[in-house]
Amino acid sequence: MKPSELIQKIIRHEQSNAGKAASFRPGQIVSGKVAKLFPNQTAEVQIGVHKVIAQLETPLSADYRYWFRVEPGEGLLHLRVMDSVKGQSKGAEAESLLRQLGMQVSPENKTLIQYFLKEQLPITGETLRMASEWIYESISAAEVLRTVKELIIRQLPFSKNVYSALSSVLNGDPLSSLIGVLRDELKGVDLSSKGKQIYSILENLTMASRDKLGQQAVVRLFSEWLNAEGLASSRTAFELLKTVGMLPGEAGEDAAVKQLIEEGVQNKPIFQTLTALLKISKSGSRREFILNLAKLNGFFAQRSESSRQSQALQTILNDFRNGKLSFPPEKNVLNTLLKSALSLTINDDSGHLLDGEKFKQAAVQAGRLLGGEKLSGAAALTPQENTMLAELKTSLRPESPLPYDQRHIHSELKRIIKTLGFSHEHHVQNLLKQQGGGGDENLDTLKPLLMDFLNEEPVHAAKNAAERLLHKITGFQALSQESGPLQHYIFQLPVSLWGKVTDLTMQWSGRRTEDGNIDPSHCRVIFYLDLEHLNETIIDLQVQNRIISITVINEHTEMKSLTSPFAAELKANLFTLNYKLSSVSFQKPEPAGDSLSAGQAMTSIVPAKSFSGVDIRI
Repeated sequence: MKPSELIQKIIRHEQSNAGKAASFRPGQIVSGKVAKLFPNQTAEVQIGVHKVIAQLETPLSADYRYWFRVEPGEGLLHLRVMDSVKGQSKGAEAESLLRQLGMQVSPENKTLIQYFLKEQLPITGETLRMASEWIYESISAAEVLRTVKELIIRQLPFSKNVYSALSSVLNGDPLSSLIGVLRDELKGVDLSSKGKQIYSILENLTMASRDKLGQQAVVRLFSEWLNAEGLASSRTAFELLKTVGMLPGEAGEDAAVKQLIEEGVQNKPIFQTLTALLKISKSGSRREFILNLAKLNGFFAQRSESSRQSQALQTILNDFRNGKLSFPPEKNVLNTLLKSALSLTINDDSGHLLDGEKFKQAAVQAGRLLGGEKLSGAAALTPQENTMLAELKTSLRPESPLPYDQRHIHSELKRIIKTLGFSHEHHVQNLLKQQGGGGDENLDTLKPLLMDFLNEEPVHAAKNAAERLLHKITGFQALSQESGPLQHYIFQLPVSLWGKVTDLTMQWSGRRTEDGNIDPSHCRVIFYLDLEHLNETIIDLQVQNRIISITVINEHTEMKSLTSPFAAELKANLFTLNYKLSSVSFQKPEPAGDSLSAGQAMTSIVPAKSFSGVDIRI
């Protein structure tokens, strides 16, 4: 089951619920049959499953069907007849209304009218015309009709932007896929400051935890190699960098340093100076060498974190000036100062160490090593290298919480929600309420950045990808709404697992507390996740008076036996949170995805903006 299919099931409405509450507004067009006539031009009119007493504008005959337009007025429902449809087929009935509205009598428009009648949706000339345009622009009329129905039932603004947003959720690609498409469109393009911010966010969201950890490990290894005072640890880091492919496998330190400088960003002053020093050390003068060394020392002096390197370089510079060091410089002296200079570029946004495919590939390899995998074709690690990897894994854990420590998953999910901008409008309102300003850091998230980026009129491909991603985020916001005393949230997040990025689709439903939150004692949570080994997994968690029942839906027959050893621990941990675990059941998904669980049709978990007045505990 695709995430979009799950979302359709989560928001699906029972046909019987769709017509329970009649709501007629001026301008709507309805098909009705006059059942009984009363004095003063009043009549009982059958409209769908509803019987209403209406004030008729003109005398009519009983047992005839008519097209009516709802007119404004107090008291009784006021209906103005448009045309008689007695004895007409459904196709002719639709043609009759299309002609009266001045719309083209096409197969698409006839299908549109028939769908509105079948689903008992309120018809207006404006909604029909707009829906007709969307059908002509779309490759799937069924997707348009499904989206139009949700717009009407949820009483959302009937506009192209809201339609596109909701359609993206119901029918579009997963969020992680849209993020990846936009990232690829922005890659290698000359970007504005907003575009660069967006690309940085997208890169982070589409990177697996293994690769994030690997990048941090490679940077740490470089720092250890270039700055370590102890020769043993520096040498161990150097060998590990060769193992993951960041440095040439057979090269010594001097050759590796030379290659890094040659591969550096040559339009950056520090690399131009390093290149000049290498060249001058072989065929230049002592004076030229000292001048470039002084220039390099100036770069160090500008960096607050480079005091130790700056002092060391200043000493070398003074020794050359005083003649204590001979020219050309000895290999170990030159190698020391070049390594110190390279260490400055490790965390430099414009540097070479965090750019390029070589670094990304090395990060993947480093992540695999940290995960306990053995790299194909690589020699066995020495005890010193294994010790350094273990220390790296321990020190990097706080920087990569999701794959390691479940206690941090909550904060990580909140971070992703904030990064995407799901709460953008809420933060804007709070900012407007603040007289003293401040707090605008919450506006520097993906959604507002996308809106600003689109105002810059980017190239067509990037614009299209950015619009699709923006619609996806907005669509989930539109689906998260109140329904009487109930609150509903639905969202999709790109979640970084160890070796892949997948989409986590979550639905929260429950009673709304006084502070606007969902009551944790009475709620329901459903989430869908495509895991690396278990594949598609759905969890349906229901809380009633802090008693939890969990249903796990997965195709693997061994799920129950695999998870049974953890049941006691789960029960104990929930108890510490003042929850009681009632049951954990396992089911296989229905064929063709007709329901989330066997024997249970998935109805309106995210209902329309209607509430019967009964305090239902989900």
